[in-house]
Amino acid sequence: MQNRKITKNDLLSHLELGSELLTPLVVKKKITLDAKDRASARVELAWADELEMFPFVVEVKTQSTPLVVKNALIQAKTMVTGSEQPMILVPYLSPERLIELEKEKVSGVDLCGNGIVLVPGRVAVMRTGCPNRYPESRPLNNPYRGRSAMVARMLLASQFWVSLKDLLAAIQQAGTDLSLSQASKAVQAMEDDLIVIKNGGTIRLREPMLLLDKLGAEWRKPLIRGRQAVRLPSGMNIASALAPNPQLKWAVTGESSVKRYAMFSQGGPMRIAVSSLPLALTLLNCIPESVPNFADVELVELEEPGYYFDNKVDEKNVRWASKLQTWLELQAGDARQQDAARDIKTQILKDVRLL
Repeated sequence: MQNRKITKNDLLSHLELGSELLTPLVVKKKITLDAKDRASARVELAWADELEMFPFVVEVKTQSTPLVVKNALIQAKTMVTGSEQPMILVPYLSPERLIELEKEKVSGVDLCGNGIVLVPGRVAVMRTGCPNRYPESRPLNNPYRGRSAMVARMLLASQFWVSLKDLLAAIQQAGTDLSLSQASKAVQAMEDDLIVIKNGGTIRLREPMLLLDKLGAEWRKPLIRGRQAVRLPSGMNIASALAPNPQLKWAVTGESSVKRYAMFSQGGPMRIAVSSLPLALTLLNCIPESVPNFADVELVELEEPGYYFDNKVDEKNVRWASKLQTWLELQAGDARQQDAARDIKTQILKDVRLL
């Protein structure tokens, strides 16, 4: 079952008579529903050796995203009659979803051994900690990593968009070539995670802190395809040498941009990310340096789009990493870098609240 899509029948089979739905509660009665009944199932539970039964109306969903769980618990509430209690049944319930169910006073059980069963004044059983055996498949690469993550970054830069096309245009202008389909799927994934709200054509960021945490958790140091420490000709303006060539993407890395956003002492040469190391070396007409500490600049060849996205350009046209890119690099670094990252994260959240 773990290697195929979960069906509604797979979930309903979890409610068979005599099955232990959530230890120690056992299914004592299952009511077959006709086509006119809006509920997925109605069951009665009891302790294994007790006669008293507790009736539940059960809403079954084959997905476990936060949005699906939220809608399911609302639907279950609307279907209770008499002494029934609302319940949902999904493939997996995370600790966060169980807390949400407890808050809403709705029972919920999954196929992994997690769940909560509530009967006010009579029953309160919760089990959690079982791993997810049925991870959701995404319709695209991880929306919080790589090229698709630029949608999330732009939502942190501006929290409300009139249309998806406007959002996509801003992403492209900020330095990443993304299709309308890719942007749409990323927004949909964030809506499923209750991070954004779509209303008609508009898109609004709902949970900036959660989005920032997801971006941080999914950040991975990219593969460096090549690197070279160099000494520059006296008086050279790096931007004047690199900027005229449209084939080259370049920007100072977050590690070397940190002084723009936080108090931080760091030695060594300035590190610059480039999309093509040979081209950058040609444009700079520089001298290779075998000892990095003697170099003016270290060039690193990187494909990761975040390095070239939403760069901050100074009066000398030097392209610095954004505050967000700087935070992402530092929060995955050593203890000193992580201390600076906490200050920058606070700044990012303050910026979001002010917008």
